[in-house]
Amino acid sequence: MIQSRRWAPALAVVLPVLAPGLWGCATGSTAPAAAPPPSASEPAASAAPVGDPGLFTLYQPDGDLHFQIPDSIFGRDILLISQIAGAPENFSPFLNSGSNVAEQVVRWERRGDRVLLRTVTFSNVADPELPIARSVEVNTFAPVIRSFEVEREDEGGVVIDVTGLFETDVEAIAAVQGGQRTQFQIRRLDPNRTFIDSAKSFPLNVEIRHTLTYEAGNPPSQSRTGTISVQMAQSFVLLPAEPMRHRYHDPRVGWFTVNQIDFGSSEYKAAQRRLIRRWRLEPSDPAAYARGELVEPVQPIVYYLDPGTPAEWAPYIRAGVEDWQGAFESAGFRNAIVVRDVPTPEEDPDFSPEDVRYNMVRYIANMTRNATGPSVSDPRSGEIIASDIIWYHNHLRSYRNRLMVETGAANPEARSLRMDMDYIGDAVRQVIAHEIGHAIGLPHNMIASSAFPVDSLRSPTFTAEYGVAATIMDYARQNYVAQPGDG
Repeated sequence: MIQSRRWAPALAVVLPVLAPGLWGCATGSTAPAAAPPPSASEPAASAAPVGDPGLFTLYQPDGDLHFQIPDSIFGRDILLISQIAGAPENFSPFLNSGSNVAEQVVRWERRGDRVLLRTVTFSNVADPELPIARSVEVNTFAPVIRSFEVEREDEGGVVIDVTGLFETDVEAIAAVQGGQRTQFQIRRLDPNRTFIDSAKSFPLNVEIRHTLTYEAGNPPSQSRTGTISVQMAQSFVLLPAEPMRHRYHDPRVGWFTVNQIDFGSSEYKAAQRRLIRRWRLEPSDPAAYARGELVEPVQPIVYYLDPGTPAEWAPYIRAGVEDWQGAFESAGFRNAIVVRDVPTPEEDPDFSPEDVRYNMVRYIANMTRNATGPSVSDPRSGEIIASDIIWYHNHLRSYRNRLMVETGAANPEARSLRMDMDYIGDAVRQVIAHEIGHAIGLPHNMIASSAFPVDSLRSPTFTAEYGVAATIMDYARQNYVAQPGDG
């Protein structure tokens, strides 16, 4: 059933607040008033439909899904994120609930009695005031993902039936892509076992869940069924009308980047430019911030802890996230990054881990031994929109083994297959802190392993103050240099 609500405070996590007017129109039209109850002689079907207002107003007559798209949204940049909400067993070592399979900017385009959904790229750019910008546009012609017939004009927009976008095999947002189709011997998407689970509209995003069921000759599990079912979450996120101000990458400082080819460059060729990927943090008190005082950000970076996290590991995961508070304090922000529990159904019946407004630290029950810190950014500016940290359960065994092999000679605590909870927990904490570093834009920095000399790493007083590496973004989390007798 379609539901709606006001935009929650957690919007700050994924779509930080902008100055008034930058977003343009975002709320769409309000739902039309319901008609009076039908009389005995009048069929109930004559009642006016009531929609779920938001970025698009949603209608669901007879189980189909219809979008009412306001005229103000046509031509606007919308980030479409396709994420797995429910993964089949053994689907892939790194494709699980919370994994993004596609991220693309789309635009809705009105063409007479049809509406087109196009995907656009920002790999090639030019200042729109320059003549060459026109050439860039016509030489990056946007493919049409889907075409829809206009059903009716409605409240300053048009209504289209989008059911087919989510109940047919649309490769741009499909659950099974590329080599997996060959691997699993996908024959077709079965329309009788494919359906929309839910649709919710909010002022700046629309969240759709749908189940896709494929006929497969070689499914990854339960092979006798000849079936793969995947639940997908599709997020349509309205991007700012004016992108966040660019910050250009300095190659002397490690940072994840958005890479573009600038055809408006004054060089004698199209020049590559790199924009760093970063969160939007704005001081709540700019004057105090300018004086060098610690201030709260207008909107902090908030992570929600997966309710499936085992209770014994939750404190260490929380600590790994909030260990970054000290770094942000050096930049002038207090409480810039925090962890919260997922609200109960009574507190927020609409909360969904796949809702792009919420960043999650996910705990994944599969056999993979790893952890990741991906994020989603606006390809026009590098602004980070959302992030999910992923911890795979069996990574606990990886760190038990690493502690034993790398530190067991010098550390009696690491000589048992059953180590102290705090000892393993501290390793979990450091891994989570490392993945948060990725999520805020930092790549690996392996050269840090050579920053401290060997004799310093064998000194308990030195390592107590400075640790064992110059940055958490290295992999040097255990002191594998220390020898027996070093203390």
